[in-house]
Amino acid sequence: MLTTIWHDLRYAARMLRNKPGFTAVAIITLSLGIGANTAIFSVVDAVLLRPLPFPKPENIVLVRDDLTGRQAENVGISVDELKDFQERSGVFEEISALWPIDANLTGSDRPERIEVLAVSPNYFSLLGASAQLGRVFGPQDQAAGFAEGVVISDGLWRRLFASDANVLGRKVYMDTDLYTIVGVMPPGFRHPGKTLRNDVEMWATAGYTGNPFPPPARNQRMLPGAIGRIKPELTLQQAQAKLDSFVGNLRSEFPKGYPPEAGWTVRLMPARETLVGNVQTTLLLLLGAVGLVLLIGCVNIANLLLARSSARQREMSIRLALGASRGRLVLQLLIESLLLSFLGGAVALLIVTLLKNLLLSLVPGNTPRLHEVGVNGSLLLFVFLVSALTGLLFGLIPALQASRPDMVVNLKEGSQGAGSGARHHRFRSGLVVVEFALSLMLMIAAGLLLRSFGRLMEVNPGFDASNVLMARIWLPVPNNPERDPYRPAAKRSEFIKEVLRRTSELPGVKYAAVGSGNGVPLMDETNPGMFTIEDQPVTDGNLPRSKFTTVSPDYFRVLATPLVRGRFFEPGDEVDAARVALIDETFVRRFFTNTDPIGRHIKPGPRESKNPWITIVGVVGNIKTDGFDQPDQPHIYLPILQNPGYSMAVYLRTEGNPAGLTQALRQQVQAVDPNLPLFGEQTMETLVATSLAQRRFAMRVVALFGVLALFLAGIGIYGVMAYSVTQRTREIGIRLALGASRRSILSWLLRQGMRLTLIGVALGLVGALALGRLLRGLLFGIAPTDVITYGGLTLLLAAVALLACYIPARRVTKVDPLIALRYE
Repeated sequence: MLTTIWHDLRYAARMLRNKPGFTAVAIITLSLGIGANTAIFSVVDAVLLRPLPFPKPENIVLVRDDLTGRQAENVGISVDELKDFQERSGVFEEISALWPIDANLTGSDRPERIEVLAVSPNYFSLLGASAQLGRVFGPQDQAAGFAEGVVISDGLWRRLFASDANVLGRKVYMDTDLYTIVGVMPPGFRHPGKTLRNDVEMWATAGYTGNPFPPPARNQRMLPGAIGRIKPELTLQQAQAKLDSFVGNLRSEFPKGYPPEAGWTVRLMPARETLVGNVQTTLLLLLGAVGLVLLIGCVNIANLLLARSSARQREMSIRLALGASRGRLVLQLLIESLLLSFLGGAVALLIVTLLKNLLLSLVPGNTPRLHEVGVNGSLLLFVFLVSALTGLLFGLIPALQASRPDMVVNLKEGSQGAGSGARHHRFRSGLVVVEFALSLMLMIAAGLLLRSFGRLMEVNPGFDASNVLMARIWLPVPNNPERDPYRPAAKRSEFIKEVLRRTSELPGVKYAAVGSGNGVPLMDETNPGMFTIEDQPVTDGNLPRSKFTTVSPDYFRVLATPLVRGRFFEPGDEVDAARVALIDETFVRRFFTNTDPIGRHIKPGPRESKNPWITIVGVVGNIKTDGFDQPDQPHIYLPILQNPGYSMAVYLRTEGNPAGLTQALRQQVQAVDPNLPLFGEQTMETLVATSLAQRRFAMRVVALFGVLALFLAGIGIYGVMAYSVTQRTREIGIRLALGASRRSILSWLLRQGMRLTLIGVALGLVGALALGRLLRGLLFGIAPTDVITYGGLTLLLAAVALLACYIPARRVTKVDPLIALRYE
């Protein structure tokens, strides 16, 4: 058997070498199709399929507290709850706090902002991770506040410490506090959860019961989240059910801490799914789209093989006459197809390997686990299986057809092997119908995404992104509050005023503003907060909720957000002045319908809170803070000089290119405080582009595949028509000789081609309707059954098909009847 296969391989190689044109076209088509599938699969494998690189990763979960009665998700966890979950719930082997924070690292050439993750001492043991240098946290790092030891990432070790093996024991200042480096994590280690912006570069550990943390209280959910490892004997569903029961017991045990109207619940979310987020839908869509492209390519190659097998009918008949079995012929032809497919797969793998970095640069940078993309065993197995399946898909039908020649006709002297022409034509026609259906499905998917993206671009974000620079500042928070130079609110206000004064005087700056760091447009992930309207009683026991943001007087001038009524903030709106606020139009529509809100009073929190009443002095336009595709939420804007925080963002509206002022902005900020790094510098246009990156990526890739599908479909129908009219040249000559007009013959041939097109279109529309349901979550402002998209692309495909039919049909009608009658 192996000898037979070896001989068949050698024969197949000779046959492919003897037809270099056919071989080149087939290998190029296959390498593009398999290569595209391989590229997308490499990302899907790293992001979606590959388990997290930890022992038993399926047991690692993120713990989220929700207040369902207040429509608030992921509200944070209290220290008391974390302790109860570990000691009393019976759900977790281990559980650790998670607190991602911005921190200023000083002591090097210039201050740097780094992303720090504050965790519990058991964080690394929970994950089953160890350091490449030194150690990770352990029982010796127990402390009420922050412990002295910190662990750094491999990236930070290489960037700031030049891979110094003696880095252990080095002292670093983080937010003016002194820490000691006790470990360096391996290059591949990443936190298995979302971060603020980039990869975590330093881990610190704390007990969260001493400075700088307030005394623990059950209803004080200061920990942003937690990560846990459920007990091995529990499935995720069992663990969630057991935790639900325990949460119910806590609600009964501490009724004041968990009022019924709050609706406190706790969710367990698999770490991998949380890390992937909404990227999963996009990647699976792309994998499906590229799979359709490969199928269309297979159909085209199958058509080529069917046409090629017509010329081999005499060869097949002779081999059968000499005693070869049909199974033997099928095996030979399948080996030729598989060899062709594996050659295409090898070229595809080579292309993907060489262009890996270029391909990854096309993927949005915020896609998780991109660093894990590479050539590995899974990818090699995928290429092998796809190549084998592809070879079988495009080779099986032609092989079966070629193994059943009409021996009587084909063995006649002078026969050109056309004995199976009609049967071949039917199969080729069927393949073209399938190709048209698949192409139309892919084109409609691309059209829907394209129109959806267009609708998204039409959304008014509420600000003008042109000529605006944004950068972030984080004021240090020492562990000992007594050593905090910015602890008095007046000090923070003075810092803000001085930064505004200096930056507004920079050449080319029209307006300068400062806002809260968590309220940056399109990047705000905070939960709405409760508030009270003075003369509106709460009827259902639930307080209204709104986003809160602090801004300086020129904030809305920088963003070019219109003032609808009232006034903007003024420089005099400081700590000692009357408390004022601005609200947006959504707030007015929701809470002050048919009422003038100017002069009305609101306060953060419930009516009985000690927060002062705030007077509404103006209404501004809506600003998209959660994303272009998210509904508008009500906003309350407070003067930052009355409510200065530690995290802030600086905005500059410039007369020219804003990026050119980055260095000048950094210098002015560090002139106020030389220990403060500026980070996250970007233009607002870049920020807008980043927020749309995932949708733009999906739209561009699927659109590219849609154009390719249209091209392949045109080639497919052209090939069938060219083959058909060539086979019927003699018949057409007879019709012309008998008096038929060239126009009538042209119409007759076009009707045959368009009949195939209409059948394919009908099947494609049915498939597109089913595909549209899967796309629903990726569409914005457009229905998955959009008539314009369906109708326009159907007409486009039909027009391409008509042109592809017309060219060979018109050419054959120009043939002289005498020549046609002599055609064999």
